[in-house]
Amino acid sequence: MKNRELEVYLHHHIPVSKSLGIGVNTCSSKNIEITAPLRVNTNHMNTVFGGSLSVVGILAGWSLVYAQLEGKKHQIVIQENSIRYLKPARKDVTAVCKYDNLTAWPRFHRAFQRKGKGRVKIACNLFCADELVATFEGTYVVFNKE
Repeated sequence: MKNRELEVYLHHHIPVSKSLGIGVNTCSSKNIEITAPLRVNTNHMNTVFGGSLSVVGILAGWSLVYAQLEGKKHQIVIQENSIRYLKPARKDVTAVCKYDNLTAWPRFHRAFQRKGKGRVKIACNLFCADELVATFEGTYVVFNKE
């Protein structure tokens, strides 16, 4: 899947991604990088709104699961998440999710193949001008729609 394909998919199927100005910089089954501009995600302190940071983390993790499944039609939902805000984001934000948990993914794929349902925990880092501003962790559940 190409960057633009994922971006169009997100904007069409998850409309808040378009409202937040989400752009996809990198899309592969091993790495997702999405951005959100300050100009449409600003708060009263002229920094990125915390809720926007949370949504960017959720979308980045969701996109990694989607890319792992190679864009197949499955229902992907977030079950739970947490975010830790480290510093104010005064410029555009970039969320980076990598396929690096070698034990969780094989377990996820085995469960998904066996039961048509799987669960995986994803961690993302959110950066502003190469400075870490937040860490995100979410648990995603995938159901086979067939």
